[in-house]
Amino acid sequence: FRASGASEIRKASYEFDRMVKRINRHLNQRSEMLSGISHDLRTPLTRLKLQLALLKEKEISLKMSKDVDEMEQMLNNYLQFAKTQVKEETTQIEVRKFFKELLMKYNNDNISLKIFNTDVFFKARSSALTRCFNNIIQNGLAYGNKVNVIVIKTTNRLSVLIEDDGPGVPEEEYKNIFKPFYRLDKSRSLNKAGVGLGLSIAEDVINSHGGNISLNKSANGG
Repeated sequence: FRASGASEIRKASYEFDRMVKRINRHLNQRSEMLSGISHDLRTPLTRLKLQLALLKEKEISLKMSKDVDEMEQMLNNYLQFAKTQVKEETTQIEVRKFFKELLMKYNNDNISLKIFNTDVFFKARSSALTRCFNNIIQNGLAYGNKVNVIVIKTTNRLSVLIEDDGPGVPEEEYKNIFKPFYRLDKSRSLNKAGVGLGLSIAEDVINSHGGNISLNKSANGG
């Protein structure tokens, strides 16, 4: 942009513009580095999987294959995290259709959907929102048995409430749960907890749409 006005205003505008460019450059570098590392590691992982398949000691091969699968899952999560910075065009989304299609893919009777106020439309990045809500719903299914999705439209706000019946999160951890790579169990086992990026991605997506995301105690205990 072209700065104008008093010299102090022009100088402040110039510095602000430089700051924005530095921040954007930093975000792009972070995404490209994470994506590049994850992509480059896929080749040796694929070779390892092929070599393990040819091993005669099947018991050892099975154990090592599980480790390779966990590494591959971690890489997929890192790539997904990097993709949150990728530009996606906004489209007009019909709320009822969006959530019905989202939950239909699970084919799971333990997921319920309630939508109040029909024919609600809003502009958003469909793929990013799908990734966001999938992360939260999958968390609910990983730690609990049932997930309830409730969508409410008020005058100028769309609220999406996702509840589960899992063990829940301690209140003192609410401020930490959205930090990248932060996990409550403190272990590196990927049995259920993933690598701690799912909710970070969800927060990035919601914030980039001008919304906010928060945790609270569910009526179902989760």
